[in-house]
Amino acid sequence: MLSLTVAVLFTGACGGTSDKEAAESPGTPATASRVCDGAFDAPAAEALRRLAGTDRFEESAGAGTRDETTAFSLRNAVKHLHDAYRQRSACWVYKTSDDSGEPLLEIRFSASQGYPSKTRKDSDTDKVTYPVGRFAQVGPNGADLFFQCPTKAPAEGAYIGDTEYVKAELFSPPGHMRGDSMDHDRMVILNSISRKVAHIAGCASQADLPAVVPTR
Repeated sequence: MLSLTVAVLFTGACGGTSDKEAAESPGTPATASRVCDGAFDAPAAEALRRLAGTDRFEESAGAGTRDETTAFSLRNAVKHLHDAYRQRSACWVYKTSDDSGEPLLEIRFSASQGYPSKTRKDSDTDKVTYPVGRFAQVGPNGADLFFQCPTKAPAEGAYIGDTEYVKAELFSPPGHMRGDSMDHDRMVILNSISRKVAHIAGCASQADLPAVVPTR
């Protein structure tokens, strides 16, 4: 049986906004290519623009360390892979025109001891798998991507021990998105930022994250 770090997929989750109390008010508007520490390549930035119908976004800071609130950064995401959920670096992206208080996207990374089987049977017909990393899936509420990336837990305070994989999870409320390619666009976004995380973590050659996500 896989560890608890794998058991619950964000693709079936009903929300990621339980951590909104850890977020600050959205800040200065930015374009799609600048959000999440500039982690979106050109296809991912275009995918975000399609999902939002705009190129004006705002970000909120999250609990990136145990002691302070900080803006999302790729290096912080790698540094805190082994932390408890609320202590991991998170990127919240909001549309500037949306007053609902809910993010268009919420992205987090965590160390994982395993990953779901690619061959497992899923009765939910609203989930789509992609040949990305070890396991990648998009569902109504977001996407999950597991890739090989050995990391060691810090000597003190680690919530998760040494692991062989990293889990990327993206929460995206369906009511805030638009377009005819929402599944593919969300995977393009999650793959792009995962490639950046893998590079910083030193596991890009093992991660098996393609430059171009195949269309399903």
